[in-house]
Amino acid sequence: MPNSPDDIICNCMQISRGEIIESILKMGATTVEQVGDLLEAGTVCGSCQDEIEEIISEAVK
Repeated sequence: MPNSPDDIICNCMQISRGEIIESILKMGATTVEQVGDLLEAGTVCGSCQDEIEEIISEAVK
């Protein structure tokens, strides 16, 4: 099943894949820390940080 922009990546903060991609493409985030600063994704338990890193890698290709 393809990844949907509506998929929740950060369960703690309810941040979707689409919101993370937007922070990368429109706001210039290039690291997990920058995504966290902009969206608070990955800042509570941290379990989604690896997936955020993968999304960043895909989006900046």
